[in-house]
Amino acid sequence: MLRAATEPMTTTELAKAVLAAHGVQDATGDDVQSIALGIQHSLKNNEGRGIERSGEANPARWQLAARDDLERPK
Repeated sequence: MLRAATEPMTTTELAKAVLAAHGVQDATGDDVQSIALGIQHSLKNNEGRGIERSGEANPARWQLAARDDLERPK
């Protein structure tokens, strides 16, 4: 989802986009929040490895890191 995004996205926006991409139209708010929470954990675990938080606003917005900003494995 982030590869196709034109601007940073929140985890809720990402969750809704994932559901839409899979053709899910009847997801409840709880479903969206559950998926968003999983996405949030994944993004935080991978922050600095191709993913970065955009700014300090809440809710956090996420984007792909510029190639020059990627951490290199040691």
